[in-house]
Amino acid sequence: MHRQMGLKRGEVCESILPVGGREMFTLFFEAREKVMLTRYTGVLSSDDIAALDEFVRGFVAREGFYVRSIFDLTGVEVFAIPRPQLLKRGRKLRINPGQDRVFVAPQHEIYELYREYAQGQLDIGNGKMMVVKCLDEALRLLRLHDPDFQPVMRRA
Repeated sequence: MHRQMGLKRGEVCESILPVGGREMFTLFFEAREKVMLTRYTGVLSSDDIAALDEFVRGFVAREGFYVRSIFDLTGVEVFAIPRPQLLKRGRKLRINPGQDRVFVAPQHEIYELYREYAQGQLDIGNGKMMVVKCLDEALRLLRLHDPDFQPVMRRA
């Protein structure tokens, strides 16, 4: 995605996908590094997360257990998941436990919610989940240099 769109490293902190739809997520995959990038825009709801879970189960079965993840919430305009519901979800076992996960949340409220979520994940043994403010930080944490994310799925 970086290469194709001609972005310089410092530019990825801005939203790359246009924002304005009601709800949407788009999945990309970097096959060389086995990293799945999920970009959310518009309204993020429980239905979006459930649809992603269903897709990820099949994706991990095809690609193998070792798939790292970045969840980019930069384009989220409305966070429509109640806090108790998100935190309850954080206390469930993951589909691929032990694999690196980074949530990108520049919005203060969403950032703080996902920090709480990360603690719940750690408490039940799902491993460390990282929460950062921009995509550039996520790429750095996963040691991705010049990634080539390709579209896999889009839900609008």
